[in-house]
Amino acid sequence: MKADLVIKLGGSAITQKDTPYAPKLDVIDRIAEEFAHSWKGVRVLLVHGGGSFGHRAAMKYIDGSGRLKDPRGIAETRHAMHRLTSLLAESFLGKGVPFFAVDPSACFFEESDMEPRLGYSLKPVELALSAGLLPSLGGDVVLSSQGHGRILSGDTIARILALASSAGLLAFGTDVDGYLEDGKPLRRIDRGKLKEIIASTKARANDVTGGMAGKLGEVGEYLSSGGNRALIFNATRPGAIASLLRGEEVEGTYID
Repeated sequence: MKADLVIKLGGSAITQKDTPYAPKLDVIDRIAEEFAHSWKGVRVLLVHGGGSFGHRAAMKYIDGSGRLKDPRGIAETRHAMHRLTSLLAESFLGKGVPFFAVDPSACFFEESDMEPRLGYSLKPVELALSAGLLPSLGGDVVLSSQGHGRILSGDTIARILALASSAGLLAFGTDVDGYLEDGKPLRRIDRGKLKEIIASTKARANDVTGGMAGKLGEVGEYLSSGGNRALIFNATRPGAIASLLRGEEVEGTYID
């Protein structure tokens, strides 16, 4: 499987994270419109976060170890994510883009309960890409042989897809203009300085930087595993997605 680009749309970009089950339909529609005009001829894998859908449902049932042991909690969390995926599909299909939702729980699974390891088969993604579709996956509940569920984040899915497809760029779309230092986005982070920046970011006590630390952690693992280049950008900014699809540089923070 070979992709040019993996784009992850963060939950903060496409939903109102502080309001339960509140999509940013204007942002979703604009992104779909930009795909309609710019994606043809580009092999793209799309991932989206849970935002105020999946996160809201999961928090009712998740335990201290990060597991979902109540079957109802597993089902409700998955259903919430499907609701958000359906909204994306409706918008993209309405613009003529063949959005094809691939169910992550059918591709990913937890191999061990004592020392959890993520197993996966990406054949459905590969087949969708080969068929000329736009494969899309969202954060989801991963099932284990022990009968519980565990949240698999969209950030992790995006990293795995980018490595498996040898993507030229792994792009994380957020609602801020990149990695901010003193309120201004850094244009570039050298991979040699990434660990120091991750440690500094984790030390800050607010939701935005907490989420950013997680993304930077995935970027670090991606690059150390042979990944090419990563980007953190503002997916709510008009024209950003279109520029990415055209292979242009966009405002944000590149990490290489």
